[in-house]
Amino acid sequence: MNIYKPFQGLCLGLALLSLSGCLDNDDDDPVTNPTPVDQSTSVTVTPSLGLIKNADVQLLTLADKQVVEGATGSTGETGTATITVPSGTTGPFIVEVKPTGESEYFDESKGQFLPLPTATTLRAVMATLQEQVGVTTLTEIAANSIISANVVDASSVNAVNEQIKNALAPALDNILQAPQLISENVEGSINNDQAGIYATTLAGLAKLGSSQDNPAIAILNSLKADFLDNVLDGKVGDKAFENPIYNADTFVADLSSQISAYANSFGVSELSADVNGIFSLDEIKKSLEGLEEILKDLNLDDLSFDFVPGGLLPGGDDDDDQDNDNDDQGNDDTVPTLTITGTSTTAGISVNIPELKIENAPAPNPEDLDAIEKDIKAQIESQGITVSNFSFQLVSADESKVVVSVQYTISTQGVTSTSDLTYTWTPGYSNDGDNDSDDSSSMLPDALKGKSFTLTFTMSESGSSYSDGQVVEFTFSSSGALFIDPDPESTDNSDIQLNEFEKVDTNYIYTDEQNGYKYTVALLNEKFHEVNLNTLEGVFLGQFTEKSTDGQIENFELITNFANTYAVSGTGHSRGTVIIESNGTIDFDTSVSFDKSMIVAVFDRRRGADGTVLEEPRIQVNYGADDDGPVIMLFLNEDLASIKMFRYRHINEDMQVDVTVVSSTGGSGG
Repeated sequence: MNIYKPFQGLCLGLALLSLSGCLDNDDDDPVTNPTPVDQSTSVTVTPSLGLIKNADVQLLTLADKQVVEGATGSTGETGTATITVPSGTTGPFIVEVKPTGESEYFDESKGQFLPLPTATTLRAVMATLQEQVGVTTLTEIAANSIISANVVDASSVNAVNEQIKNALAPALDNILQAPQLISENVEGSINNDQAGIYATTLAGLAKLGSSQDNPAIAILNSLKADFLDNVLDGKVGDKAFENPIYNADTFVADLSSQISAYANSFGVSELSADVNGIFSLDEIKKSLEGLEEILKDLNLDDLSFDFVPGGLLPGGDDDDDQDNDNDDQGNDDTVPTLTITGTSTTAGISVNIPELKIENAPAPNPEDLDAIEKDIKAQIESQGITVSNFSFQLVSADESKVVVSVQYTISTQGVTSTSDLTYTWTPGYSNDGDNDSDDSSSMLPDALKGKSFTLTFTMSESGSSYSDGQVVEFTFSSSGALFIDPDPESTDNSDIQLNEFEKVDTNYIYTDEQNGYKYTVALLNEKFHEVNLNTLEGVFLGQFTEKSTDGQIENFELITNFANTYAVSGTGHSRGTVIIESNGTIDFDTSVSFDKSMIVAVFDRRRGADGTVLEEPRIQVNYGADDDGPVIMLFLNEDLASIKMFRYRHINEDMQVDVTVVSSTGGSGG
């Protein structure tokens, strides 16, 4: 496994930077203080609410909101625009989409192209120029907060963009990346990559606005107003939406459902194979963390909210409580940061490398520096670059910072460059507290370490050596190795041993190069969940899961704990009561009843991985093969001891009924 992944590509990038301007220089004359060449930068802009046709695009500087001369373009029929930025233009920048009278966008909720109103505001704010940039619902939410608060510095821009990503699209690398452009809803058309994940997320958001004439635009305008106070609650400060188009109390569950439905309907099979894991649905949240200081100059009273669908109700007096909701979440000063400074010498000329800051780069364990040095050297040499005199020398290390002297010489195409750099991590390395979790990518969690699981294979696609229903034993050693016994009843020596894994989010991926498989070990609520089997190319073949032999259903007691008769109210419910029986039967309404034998799975969505209560704590009972089949959700109050709402949903039949609990009789939940 890679000992310190943040270095991958970083040193290679710095190495190539050292050679910049030399590899393509065919002039044999000596280099003598060359005159700077006026070079421009091309930026490809990909706006998306779905594909947007015939809209103008322009680049502005964030500080003065002035259009950069010549940096304009049009999306035409393709949906992308290329703008040219003159050399020397400094950021941060605003990329703005300007609809024309001929502009249209494909609305995934309506499944058709709709006129894009000229009043639509769609922007992205980027700290520096990049070759590709997406302009979407998510970037407009971030841009609205940035511009409304008069934020102009690059680090704050990055922080706001990152928080919007963490809240609404935790599976994305960056909200500024380009999404896949959708121009029709076609089965199997959405790719299983970052662009496809982005497109599906945008489609899921659009689906939340399905009651509106322009769903994608309505949800965009609602969300960018709602998030101005750093929490999605159906209000702007103390002013509630008069006609809300989404239910703030169930927003996370609703968005998760829409993403799942769209991925299953229009994604390639790999994308829909593990929607919860691929889209990190359990990590979606309704709050932005650590932005209070950055957005401190944002005054809601100075802003117009004419764009909000249905407008806002007059304010109440509960804003003090809301202000306190995020008082303890300002974490910007603890973001681990790597700062790189130093010089590079090529052909006898030394230049200072511009200071580079990389956030969310935790300090390495000083004891690992020798191994890190070998790992990075191998990465660079794999690109055909000769490395010599490569060293990481520890200068100092404590809890405040880790300082390392980094030196190396690289050669390629006859050009040699020497770099002398200083890497400074703040805060430093500690064996205590949060830094333990930062280094956890090289260790198995307690849920796996030293454990053995007897699992049953369910085949999805042919092509594996496992048969449908085959029982296989998976054993995880304390050192991280995985032993797979395809035939636990046999005494032959057919075990497969895989010594290394890669940690991706909450998954642990073991690669079997010899047999051509990848085993993805998934956890759910810090417990073992399943093992997914893919080819090395990513084709999903099936999964290994625990099959009960004694009739027990995991988390079944979560249902019976709430055995009761509940008086409810809500549109689409005829009887006025929901009954949970002590044997696990949930009688939702007349002709809508499910007994224990019909349960496929019970999901505990009450607490996150860190043990804190989720924003929408709930218990989800699936009666079908996936989330598109019959589902009943029990939404709980914050104390987790009582039910506040029931939901019956059947996506395949376009059915959803929500009812609010008025009172209950009988037992009590817990």
